[in-house]
Amino acid sequence: MRSVAGVVGVAVALVVGPYSSSWGIGTAPTAATPAPTPSPSPSASWNPSKLPAAWKDVTSLRVLPAWPRQNNDVRLMVHCPTGANHATVGSTAFALKGSRRVYREVGIGLSDRGLGRDTASISYYALPGPHTVTLRCVKVTIDHATRIRKIRVLSRVTVSMVVRRFNIAQFFACVPIEPC
Repeated sequence: MRSVAGVVGVAVALVVGPYSSSWGIGTAPTAATPAPTPSPSPSASWNPSKLPAAWKDVTSLRVLPAWPRQNNDVRLMVHCPTGANHATVGSTAFALKGSRRVYREVGIGLSDRGLGRDTASISYYALPGPHTVTLRCVKVTIDHATRIRKIRVLSRVTVSMVVRRFNIAQFFACVPIEPC
């Protein structure tokens, strides 16, 4: 429903345009009424390549959707400090079928700015209810002569996620009791 409202809002903004009268109807500028000069807005000066220095050391994790069902996929979006070159995201909800391990970690490579994203599958056998998802941002250094890795944890963050019961109807039609 939000996407429909967003599309309608964009369509209205395109139709009305930057020149609107007091009634909300868009009019084009004429020779008698010159176009207003745009005032500088804070968003006009936004430059994503020059982030504030404090934001570069923030560790954050976002799991979408926050209420997945069993046997679904979730999107993991990660931001680590700029010193990190790798991230691991782990949870009990990511366990693989047939595996004896209860807790599973997913490795995510990071860009130069510390951003990374990946997809993880919620196991069909994951228990419904709350699960914690843990992010560790690490700096991995390798001695190429001896092939010894040194792993230093730079930061951690934990987010909660609620796994819902598997429902086969979600793949075919909407159930009248529960919205899609």
